[in-house]
Amino acid sequence: MKNLPSTGIAALLFLSACGSQAIDTPSLHVAVSPAAQPVSEAVADCAPINEEVRLSIEMQYPNIVDLDEFDLFVGLAEPDPEAGFAAQLAWEQLVLIVNLENDVDISRDIASALFSGRVQNWSELGGDDVTVSLWAGPESDEARQAFEANMLRGSVSGETRVATNPETALEAVANDPGAAAILPAAWADERVRLIDLGVQVPVVAVASEEPTGPIRDLVACLQGPTGQESLSNRYTPFQQ
Repeated sequence: MKNLPSTGIAALLFLSACGSQAIDTPSLHVAVSPAAQPVSEAVADCAPINEEVRLSIEMQYPNIVDLDEFDLFVGLAEPDPEAGFAAQLAWEQLVLIVNLENDVDISRDIASALFSGRVQNWSELGGDDVTVSLWAGPESDEARQAFEANMLRGSVSGETRVATNPETALEAVANDPGAAAILPAAWADERVRLIDLGVQVPVVAVASEEPTGPIRDLVACLQGPTGQESLSNRYTPFQQ
């Protein structure tokens, strides 16, 4: 997979289909969770649908995003039932990543044992004598939530380090032979080894109410041929 551009959680990415914009140019404010940040590429591909509208994308964890402040929020997992509108865009896979030097055969049960704290050293699994170092997102991270719900039926070990964003976890595992992390597959690249956990979560766009105008066109594009082709670079399209 391609490397993702380095993007700060609070950074704003401004996308414009034309050059300079008039001060009164209408704008669309879209929030994307850090776990679903690769969706921004598809949003950029769909942005030129209306060249008179300025689109901004802001990274927001789902527990702090205010749908009244954004025209659209894109994240992973099932949508909030209280949201006024929800549209699935794709499917995401949950993976465990380990360092390329780690050749331990890891099953779903072993992944659960690792993050429940029952395995402290890779030698216990037939690997090198290296201490296990675990990484996961904060409690609000959708990948961590999906792993805990589907694999652990509880919380990750208290020894698990918190990665403020997926890139932090990716770099930690790439540079530490003993590290392992839970990650959305769209984030992973050739720097690490992937273990598919068999957990699939939807990529969903939600809004406080039924979208109209340009934001409706944006959602339609993301669900249509252009958006689905772009999303297929990192995700499984929801329409096969």
